[in-house]
Order: sequence, then structure tokens, then C-alpha cells
Amino acid sequence: MISVPQFANALRGLRLMAAFDSKAWTCFDKTIAGFWASFAVAFALLPLNLIHVLLQFQSRPPTLAFVPYMIVEFLTYVLQWAMFPFVMMYVADLLQRRARYFAHMVAYNWLQLPLTLFFLVVRIAGDLHVLSPQAMGALELVGLATFVVYGTFIAGVGLQVGIGTALALVVLDFVLSMITGQLIVRIET
Repeated sequence: MISVPQFANALRGLRLMAAFDSKAWTCFDKTIAGFWASFAVAFALLPLNLIHVLLQFQSRPPTLAFVPYMIVEFLTYVLQWAMFPFVMMYVADLLQRRARYFAHMVAYNWLQLPLTLFFLVVRIAGDLHVLSPQAMGALELVGLATFVVYGTFIAGVGLQVGIGTALALVVLDFVLSMITGQLIVRIET
């Protein structure tokens, strides 16, 4: 579990990261314990994800019954949180940056707090028809652009790689998410 000081430090790190300040990395616990603690973000965002999943279930006629649908969605959530860190273990080795793995992944997981929170709020607003599909699309595009910019910054500083490599890692994460999403859609239909 994560301690209150660890959480406060991570929030301070996010604030510095928002200003593109590389001092943000001094705020994160870049150990294996800090890595596992950074998954507290996944637990914190789970209730909002659950609300979105339930609203999606109600709004479209699923081919799966409720319980199998919820199981698939829960497993999807776990897979999406685990896939990129798992793949990055091998990519960090390939890039000869194994020693920088935790510096990258801890900051990356914490970045998910504001970004995924933004996406979930937008999607829930869309599910509730508070936002039009066009407004939702525009806001998701802004969120995606923000993810690209900050994800590239985190990969560059965290792994100490050039901007091209850092951007390629962001694209890798995006592609992995798309593949996972498409597989889940096929299971649910």
C-alpha cells in the first residue's frame, strides 16, 4: 500500500512534471516498492472506470450477460494497467536502460492519475449525454495530445533517451492499448 507521505510526494512530483521540471523525479520512489505503490493510481481510478463500464452496459445492447461483461471489463482494466509495464521491462533491456526502468514506470503510472481521470470524466459526461459526441471527441483529442507530450517527456527523462525514442515509446503504449481494446470488443460482440 502507499503511505500518505509517498502520496504527497507523488502529487508534488506531478505538479513539477506539469511544468516540465525534471526535479519531479526526486519526488517519486523509484524502487520496486515505489513501482508497486504507483499502482495505487489504478485502484483510485477503478470506481470511475466502474461507473463508465456500467453506463456503457446500460446504453448499448451487449451480447454478453451482465456478470460475464463485468468480468471481461475488469480483466481488461487489469490488462491495460499491466501490459505496458510488462512490455517495457523488455524494451528497457533492449535500450540498455534497465537501471532506469523504475524511474520511467513510476512517473508514468503517476501520470495516469490526472490523464486517466480526465478521460474518465469526459467519457462519463458523454455516457450521461452531458457532452455531445463532437465535444467528447474534441476533448479526447486534447487529452491524447497531452498524453503524447507528457508521455514523451517522462520517457525521455525517465529512461534518459532522445525525443525520437521517447515518442516511439508513447506510440508503443498507444498501439498496445488499441490492440487490447480491439480484442476486448471482439470478445464482447
